[in-house]
Amino acid sequence: MIKHQIEKGLTYTYSRVTTTNDAYASSNEGTLDYLVSTPSILLMMINASTEMLDSRLPSDFITVGKRIELNHEHPSLVGEVITLYLEVESVDLHTVLIRFEASDSKGSVCSGKYERTIINKNKLLDIAYHRAPGLI
Repeated sequence: MIKHQIEKGLTYTYSRVTTTNDAYASSNEGTLDYLVSTPSILLMMINASTEMLDSRLPSDFITVGKRIELNHEHPSLVGEVITLYLEVESVDLHTVLIRFEASDSKGSVCSGKYERTIINKNKLLDIAYHRAPGLI
């Protein structure tokens, strides 16, 4: 059993000003070029959950994403501050389930759940190398 400090109810807030790098690059003559993209919000969620969880693990362990459910409910313009609120909903052996909500100055943008797995860094690399023996 891994000794860590991740517990149900743990919360974390993550905020970032969005930039043009967060925009959806569309081929629709710039129609959506000023909207924050869903992939950008996903990346913010990955960064926020890593910051929240990995510092609470022994140094030879990390968390990695396993499954995500995201409901993108409202658009947000590039330049807005997106704030993510994360809460650990459950911890079961090597699995952490996080509930999250994202908002901007006008209110809710998206919400969902994110499942991450606690794993030894070296074991993760061993698994990856074993799956691709011809690439090493």
